[in-house]
Amino acid sequence: MIAHAATILIAAFLLFIVQPLIGRYILPWYGGTPAVWTVALLFFQAALLAGYGYAHLLGKLKPKLQAIIHGALVLAGLAFLPIIPDAEFRPAGGDPAIEILWLLTRTIGVPFIALAATSPLMQSWLAGEQQSPRIYKLYALSNVGSLVALLAYPFALEPWVGRNAQAWAWSIGYGTFALASVLAAVRRAGRAPAPEAVVDAAEPVGAARRILWFALGGCGVWLLMAVTNEMSINIAPTPFLWVLPLGLYLLSFIVAFGSESATRRKWMIPALLGSFVLFPVAASSVGHIPIVLRICLFAAALFMACLCVHGELYRLRPAPARLTGFYLSIAGGGAVGGAFVGVAAPHLFPMYWEFEIGQMLSMLAVLGALAVDKSSRLYRFRPRLGWAVIVLLLLAWADQQATTLRRELRDTLDSRRSFFGVSRITEKDGLRTLVHGTIRHGEQFQDERRLLPTTYFAPTSGIGQTLSSMTGPKRVGVVGLGIGTLAAYGHAGDEFRFYELDPDVEELAREHFSYLRDTPATVLVLIGDGRLLLEGEPPQGYDLLALDAFSSDAVPVHLLTLEAFEAYEVHLRPDGLIAVNVTNQNLDLMPVIVAAARAKGWHWKRVISEEDKATGALEAHWMILAPTPAAVARLPEGEMDPATRELPPWTDDFSNLFRILK
Repeated sequence: MIAHAATILIAAFLLFIVQPLIGRYILPWYGGTPAVWTVALLFFQAALLAGYGYAHLLGKLKPKLQAIIHGALVLAGLAFLPIIPDAEFRPAGGDPAIEILWLLTRTIGVPFIALAATSPLMQSWLAGEQQSPRIYKLYALSNVGSLVALLAYPFALEPWVGRNAQAWAWSIGYGTFALASVLAAVRRAGRAPAPEAVVDAAEPVGAARRILWFALGGCGVWLLMAVTNEMSINIAPTPFLWVLPLGLYLLSFIVAFGSESATRRKWMIPALLGSFVLFPVAASSVGHIPIVLRICLFAAALFMACLCVHGELYRLRPAPARLTGFYLSIAGGGAVGGAFVGVAAPHLFPMYWEFEIGQMLSMLAVLGALAVDKSSRLYRFRPRLGWAVIVLLLLAWADQQATTLRRELRDTLDSRRSFFGVSRITEKDGLRTLVHGTIRHGEQFQDERRLLPTTYFAPTSGIGQTLSSMTGPKRVGVVGLGIGTLAAYGHAGDEFRFYELDPDVEELAREHFSYLRDTPATVLVLIGDGRLLLEGEPPQGYDLLALDAFSSDAVPVHLLTLEAFEAYEVHLRPDGLIAVNVTNQNLDLMPVIVAAARAKGWHWKRVISEEDKATGALEAHWMILAPTPAAVARLPEGEMDPATRELPPWTDDFSNLFRILK
């Protein structure tokens, strides 16, 4: 049993550490958008289902045939090493979700399935030898290995080791796993088939129970992906905020499957109801409470809900002889829940309602578990009164959600949801606003002041001063369209080229705002990731390249690396400038910009402007960079080469968001 347990631990560790690792490779290719991780989670759930299904079917064969097939699958995974995605998988302009799923399938599909099958397969092999309830402890053990991997990645690997070195280390680890698996398979080949009587004597499983396995498994993954989505959008799409929810999800499995006493219903049902309160507080508190507290609220809501759901799963577990079918049902529900959140929801819902719906489904699934459990108090004592109370609570929750929705939509003129997030147009007191997620991405007056640049682009801002100081026809590149506010600085003969990731943003900017059509300058909007577009076109000779993609907390790290600034430099005139909007409530981006500038031998100026409600100006922090001090010094205001704490420059291989948290 010890050898099997060690193999399960290695497989679980590799299975979960590869997830944030491969995510780091593909995130920059899709503009750093949080949905990348959501789609990746969908792939991982689908591959987990494939692994569990494979283990379930394999268990029906003779031991020798099982050993041969599994050994062949594990060895086939070696052909995919090292797991570094080729450049051929960069976006080709198709559906991002389909492209990401195909990339992951081609890159890590076979090794991932081999790893995913290990825990249920090894447990089924042991169950054939010893019919003991302790077999389920190995499931908790596998989750311990997974949790260790998730904790190790953001704290022990990502801050210190480059991603290519991580990929090679993982590949070596897979080789070790392959050796252990082949040895286990050889041992299995020498075993006699399990007696049929063992399986036949196992307690039969009814349809209601299987449906609950599926539903409860699906609810857990639904909640996991919904919270990950919200945290990535409202905080940052980083490996740490990917692995934190996933780690809590696994921890809930460890606690639930480790001890039934830890998930007593007298605590778990109130905990699930408590998550109904914590999540909306965390999701609606952007800018009102510290980022760490918001993370804790999201985490607590997810953990309490998952612990309740997984506690019911453990109570419904079958005899060890039927464990592969049990795990297969859980994984099947997880894959369906993941597919709904990752693929269907963006097309069905105009806003992020997944967690609220997941809470409702979780409560219904838990109620279903109570309904079939004769030991539950709801079943034994006054069930009608209990059901009435629960229905009233659910109705009160639904009314609260409806009230919140009405408040959100009260001033909304238009709303779009795509792979890249939710964009809304609101109007209040003659001021029309584009809101992406929870962040304002542009505002325009609807009266005679409509030509006035507002928010972070007001005339007093760093970018406003820079553009106003330029004489003669100017050529300007802007990464991040917003509502096209910077076009207000254009004159006849000028050319403004905007690089925008989300096609919905361009449509909304043209339909609901007039900056792009009012300007006498020539305007061109290019759709795609700004860095990839710049790297794929000839030098543009910009007088100014403005980067406005960092005002939200979901910062696209790949736009701040040394390689990114090298790409920007290619498109500048010899005396050209780079302007970076570093206004951010929770992240201190200035040291990152300064580190890149120092590495390039450039000079910089910081320009801070104050809020002015009369003109629609917001407090704005801009960094202006140039190869020569003279180019920066000619700007009218700002602090030349301001001091800041020193950091190593970020690269495509290495970055660390922890060090710039405010």
